[in-house]
Amino acid sequence: MLIVGFFIKLKMLNPYLSLVSAMAGAFLHEIIYFFVGRWKGREILLRNRHTRKEYRRAKKLLQKYGILSIFIIRFLYGMRMIPMMLMGATGFGTGKFVFFNLISLFFWAVIYLSVGYFFGKAAEHFFGEAKEYYFIAVGVILLVLFFILVYPRIAERLKKE
Repeated sequence: MLIVGFFIKLKMLNPYLSLVSAMAGAFLHEIIYFFVGRWKGREILLRNRHTRKEYRRAKKLLQKYGILSIFIIRFLYGMRMIPMMLMGATGFGTGKFVFFNLISLFFWAVIYLSVGYFFGKAAEHFFGEAKEYYFIAVGVILLVLFFILVYPRIAERLKKE
């Protein structure tokens, strides 16, 4: 989302289409987990040690904050799947979930796109109007990451063969 906001600043993406796309993608992801939760959520969440721990944490959050937990969860890293499944598993009303989830998605998308936009504004201030160099910089960074992260694994596999 931050990168999308950055590209909005560069006028490479439409802000309204980006907002709607971000909300639609996140909503689809979350409504799927909500209905999986309705179907077999508790069973799935209690199956392994990690999700059992997250299940307890999410359940406390839901009990403490109720409907506001949808807004809180939105900004907690790594805490989307389990609470959405838990909401489905605990019988949260579908209409209520959809309504408040869409409101929280709107705020989430606007905040992250805005931060990316202002980061782009700051970058433009520091680097000037050098838009063509952004792609070169991203390409170089991706290439360096490839050689640091992926190439050693490929080389190791080739040695084994």
